[in-house]
Amino acid sequence: MQINNIRRMGFKQYLMLTLMLTVSLGLSAQLPKTLKNANDILRSGAETMRSLNSFIDATKRTTEQFNKNVKVVNSSTPAPSVPADQVTKPKYKKGDFTNFRWEPVAYFDGQIFPSMVISMANYTGNIDNPFMNSVKSSALGFRFLSDKSYIPVRWEIESVDKSYFDKVSGDFMSQQAGQEVYFMPNIPWNISTLAKQVSSSPINIMFRVFDEDGNKAEKSMPLFMRSVNDCIYRYHEQKFDFLFTAFIQEQHPEIDKILKEALNTKLISSVSGYQGDDVNTILQVAAIWKVLHDRGFQYSSVTTTSTNSTNIMLSQAVRTFDNSMKTNQANCVDGTVVFASLLRAINISTVMVMTHNHCFLGFYTSRKRDKILYLETTMLSNSDIIDQAKTPAKKNQAYVDQFMKAVRYASNKEYPEYKAANDLIEVDVDYYRNFVRPLPFQ
Repeated sequence: MQINNIRRMGFKQYLMLTLMLTVSLGLSAQLPKTLKNANDILRSGAETMRSLNSFIDATKRTTEQFNKNVKVVNSSTPAPSVPADQVTKPKYKKGDFTNFRWEPVAYFDGQIFPSMVISMANYTGNIDNPFMNSVKSSALGFRFLSDKSYIPVRWEIESVDKSYFDKVSGDFMSQQAGQEVYFMPNIPWNISTLAKQVSSSPINIMFRVFDEDGNKAEKSMPLFMRSVNDCIYRYHEQKFDFLFTAFIQEQHPEIDKILKEALNTKLISSVSGYQGDDVNTILQVAAIWKVLHDRGFQYSSVTTTSTNSTNIMLSQAVRTFDNSMKTNQANCVDGTVVFASLLRAINISTVMVMTHNHCFLGFYTSRKRDKILYLETTMLSNSDIIDQAKTPAKKNQAYVDQFMKAVRYASNKEYPEYKAANDLIEVDVDYYRNFVRPLPFQ
């Protein structure tokens, strides 16, 4: 019996009819097999109806489920070459298409993170799963599902606020019947506008699908544009801790001024990176510590974002190096960003150590990267040892001692404790700078 006939009479009625026919024909010996066949038909029919009439709620899937069930394509995916007699024409009725389902896609609970869009605009890393492929494409697109193969459509995405982007369009052809497809085109975002997004605001995006006759189906999706200082670092099981490296700005013009002041501390005779020994590397970091301390850098615990995180999405407000320089304030992430910016500028390799509730810096003491020290940057404003020094000579030594106190605390206490609790991720700044671009500064 065809699925359409099953739909009209109902699965329960069909099952009863099957059982009655079985008994009346004296086939009671085949009853277990008949029951199994009827159950298979019931299950497959229900799955077919579900796939055609409604999408599974995409927001309730894990990343693993997404990667298993969804095919992701983007603007650079080659279109299939299909003979004309195998192409299925879109069917249009009362403002929408009837032989395929579609809906707009906007990841991250309908929130757009400028920091992610900007930093991943030219991402060239090895993206080894479909979800990350679609994220790289700016996380806006279409979700398609059809019971027929090879249905060609023309698509269009338009921002109502033209300052973000104007309009992008192209062609798409579904390939395999029953395959859920996410088509994620590259969005021509205005990077300059995103970089200036210092507060969160609603935006509206229009998604359209056309057939060759010009019939149009249109859906509007209200989204929320987050501040450029908001950094998403978890979505479902997917980790984005590496995006914190986007806030590191090693080419900021203020860095040269700080390095000149570091020379004036007399703790070092040159800013030479790894050209000296391990002690020379440590003293360069100590000299930078002294400059920032004397500039009045203060610890600020502000970490909340403009919109609260959810149980499937975590984000945090982060100051770029530029922001921290203007405010002389930094929380644990900001302080790590500041030091990573300065040390990367003089070719000292760093890592950002991320835990569930904290962040601190790691820096390698030589080019061989065979020894690493950790630094608790939130202790920058402490001065208990410095205040005890009475002469200029003792004062300089006190700065080094204060700095080493922060090194010992992070290296001998914090890092081992978080490591033992399996509660840390080390983000290698040098490695991710090959893929993630820094946020622009004003």
